[in-house]
Amino acid sequence: MRVSLALEQRPATAQGEASAGRIDAIDGLRAVAVAAVMAFHYGAGLDGGFLGVDLFFVISGFVITRLLLAERARTPRPSLARFWFRRVKRLLPAVLLVVGAVQAWMLLQDPPGLRPTVNAQTLAALTYTSNWYAILGDVDYWDVTQEQAPLNHLWSLAVEEQFYLVWPVLLIDLTTWGTGRIRHPHRLLLAAAAVCYLLAHLLYLPGAQERAYLGTDTRAGALLLGAVIAFRPGLFSRFSWPAVAVLSWLWCTADIDSAALYAWQLPLAGITAVTLIDTAARKQRFRRTLSSRPLLWLGHRSYGLYLWHWPVWVYLGVNHPEWSQGAKVSVAVCASVLLAAAGYRLIERPVRTSSWRPRTLLPVLTACCVMVALVTTAPVAAPVDAHHNGPIVTGPNAP
Repeated sequence: MRVSLALEQRPATAQGEASAGRIDAIDGLRAVAVAAVMAFHYGAGLDGGFLGVDLFFVISGFVITRLLLAERARTPRPSLARFWFRRVKRLLPAVLLVVGAVQAWMLLQDPPGLRPTVNAQTLAALTYTSNWYAILGDVDYWDVTQEQAPLNHLWSLAVEEQFYLVWPVLLIDLTTWGTGRIRHPHRLLLAAAAVCYLLAHLLYLPGAQERAYLGTDTRAGALLLGAVIAFRPGLFSRFSWPAVAVLSWLWCTADIDSAALYAWQLPLAGITAVTLIDTAARKQRFRRTLSSRPLLWLGHRSYGLYLWHWPVWVYLGVNHPEWSQGAKVSVAVCASVLLAAAGYRLIERPVRTSSWRPRTLLPVLTACCVMVALVTTAPVAAPVDAHHNGPIVTGPNAP
């Protein structure tokens, strides 16, 4: 089993992360990925920008697998509890901040018709089941201009967290077997990724593609591709410049409603993303380009930027529908960057670099989750008619 340099998107502080190392160019790729997603959501002309999520998936699969392999090389029995606790420290505080802000907006302004949907989305976000809520719920995920889904984008975080829960257990078994019968674990991972992409193709239904696009099983292919180059670095780096051209073409032309997306474009996007990450980890020219200070600054804050950009856009759509598209895009970008920077400085980095142990941090985070959950499950009061001093009744039972 080959193990090369591991990477993280932030300064390594925990023991497992400190031994893994870091490649700055990957932060630059994160910045590019979140910019593509924002351009797609804001209607800025990048029709296939939603594939930036696939680049995030591949990076996450690579990063997490490298951390686990580093711990596996250091000790034959790595602590999964410690690994999961580090993920909680890294990911949950920022999510709590965003869903808390959205709930505060609901309480202060109570936009008509939004609260029931937002409450359901909040509970799904806190349990990292947003992708399955979107699949099984009544809200149309694909209408990206809708104003009833400020937490709709958290489906991708749910896919990653579900992967983080299962993958470490499987990885320990895989590396144990790899010392004996399985000599090339990366081949097994390639086959598993192919099965995931095939499943997405088979489950695709025109006009009802939520199951194919949002399912944990159908989207795990990109995460597994990232794990492939954690086991076998250098496998794709020779195709670096063709990968840049192909991924750029996909980001400009891919159609989220097209059967071609599920037939071959999703796996192609995953393979090109793997190639870019593999190249960024090995070739100096790519490292220099992706390690520029602006890209690194955005890359370090890409998680918060992804969390904030869509709720800000929904807020502007609800509160300022009269604004022009250009004005909303400008304000949304500036506000999202400022909120992400503030969250990174005040919440994400302090919690991540703290020496808090599970018995200290977990009760605090659990209490915050419970408080938000209690707010979301509180009954929604009916609006009061000032003339009749009672609730307004609409629908078939209206007088």
